[in-house]
Amino acid sequence: MQAIVRLYRWSHALYGTKWHLASRAIDSISRMLFAASVPGRATIGRNVFFHHSGLGVVINGASVIEDDCEIGVHVVLGGRAPVVGAPHLGKGVIVHAGAKIIGPIHIGEGSVVAANATVISDMPPNSLITGTPATVKRTGISIKDYRKDVDSQLMDGNAA
Repeated sequence: MQAIVRLYRWSHALYGTKWHLASRAIDSISRMLFAASVPGRATIGRNVFFHHSGLGVVINGASVIEDDCEIGVHVVLGGRAPVVGAPHLGKGVIVHAGAKIIGPIHIGEGSVVAANATVISDMPPNSLITGTPATVKRTGISIKDYRKDVDSQLMDGNAA
């Protein structure tokens, strides 16, 4: 398990037991070590992979990242004031470097967000999302076509 994910898990466990100050201390350590803000308040599922140890990643505390997602460097999952809420990434979503997902929106399961895309509205499942503002460039994609490493075996259930 990656160090940033380990720190998040500890912070999340402390946050859940009402040890908010200790949780924030671990968040600060994560910020110093990895230049990343992955607060314990956020909800992050199993097998989430942060490329390059989550360098420059900023995640809103109200964000939800479901299982088997991949997050590239310098990705922002943020809020959009005065609207309350944060992004929700469905299972198996891949977010490439520099992408910004802003506001209380949902990215459908098995979607791919291209590098430097700015997503400000809900996106359907199994879609390729690109541009600023982001639009759906292709639908009905297979996430396996976009995973070329060991993580794709986790999706298939072939890995131990």
